[in-house]
Amino acid sequence: MNAVKLTLSLLIILFIVSCATSQSSPIGSEHLNGYNMAKEFAKKDAMNSRGCFRYPRHIEKKERKYTKLLQEQGRSETFIKGFYDGYENYYREFIDLYCGP
Repeated sequence: MNAVKLTLSLLIILFIVSCATSQSSPIGSEHLNGYNMAKEFAKKDAMNSRGCFRYPRHIEKKERKYTKLLQEQGRSETFIKGFYDGYENYYREFIDLYCGP
């Protein structure tokens, strides 16, 4: 009986320690870094935008421009994917702010 309690206690402790020490994967942090970097780019582009109703086409044009820039900087594909996820979200947010009613 004591052996069962001891084994069960060890398993519970092992589970708690494994949950407490788990870290985010580098893939997740690369994506997040790209996402966060996109905010300033999107804000600047939205502020300089001349057509508030053309923004889907504008996003695609900027994506091509920024892809080349990010690749030249040696950014990973995961970083670039995170950048575009962030850019699209932030750009829509800022264009609504600057072009809204």
